[in-house]
Amino acid sequence: MKLPYVAIALLIFATAYSAIVSFRQPSFRQPKPGGLSWIFPESASRAVRFSVGALTLALLAGLGLLLGMGTGNSTHRSSRFLIPDGYTGWIRIEFEVQGAPPLPMEGSQYVLRIPSDGLLRTSSAEQYGWANDSYYYNSAQGVRPLLDSGPAVLIWGKINGEESGASGRRKYEEFFVGTEQQFRDQVKEKSKSGSG
Repeated sequence: MKLPYVAIALLIFATAYSAIVSFRQPSFRQPKPGGLSWIFPESASRAVRFSVGALTLALLAGLGLLLGMGTGNSTHRSSRFLIPDGYTGWIRIEFEVQGAPPLPMEGSQYVLRIPSDGLLRTSSAEQYGWANDSYYYNSAQGVRPLLDSGPAVLIWGKINGEESGASGRRKYEEFFVGTEQQFRDQVKEKSKSGSG
């Protein structure tokens, strides 16, 4: 997913541009031909102009390198969720469960085959970071995609959390499969049972 990196790059550009333009002083007279009065005050020496330009370039290069290293070292792989055909309700994946099998991989994706009760336990660690996950209804006839965005969305309320219980701390991921109205009804039901 490149959109977050584009947003960060635009933020860095806007910050750098604002820093450069902040040296400008309002002037009611015309700038000198060939002068840099739109960036620097006329009294700024050549050394100051050079230093500010060099520091800005170094900052931008350093941030670009940092972002590049961050994406290159990312170990988060995308996940393919295979959900029983026709299933509606909450899905829960519990991570780092002793004795549970690790998540299988096909190609570069983790494959999460969700049982009919909606609860999958795995010994694999929870993944963090950006990834392009995909969701499918799975049946003997094959798979068909579930939408997690757009007008016919069927994936709602995806959260990651951690809770403590008799078996210790447990990291989990939850989301709801169904229509928006079904999701809203489930949220209301959960809040009523939680407050009662």
